[in-house]
Amino acid sequence: MDIAGRIPTFVGATLIISGLIMLGFGVYAILKLDRFYARLVVTSKVESMGFITILIGAMVLTGFSFFSVKILLILIFEMLTLPVGSHAIARSAYANGYRARTLIRRKTERSIHDA
Repeated sequence: MDIAGRIPTFVGATLIISGLIMLGFGVYAILKLDRFYARLVVTSKVESMGFITILIGAMVLTGFSFFSVKILLILIFEMLTLPVGSHAIARSAYANGYRARTLIRRKTERSIHDA
């Protein structure tokens, strides 16, 4: 096999491995973060980036075929539904009274920017 035939294999495998690494970092971040909304943001961002990268790598590996068109449809569906799902989870948590923790500065405290 010549060098031109190996390039798509190398690029596809690199994309799949980088997507798996992104998902691994996301799992680590979910386990380390203790706030609900922080976990929600990490989950939605990492899942979308990792999954999209893996699917693009699979498309590069298969070349232009009917299978890559199926992967493209899955990719489009994922890109449309993931933000909606994350928004629905966050909205239902907020509607049920789960508020994000905010830092309130008292009037007696001074900031380094006040000096």
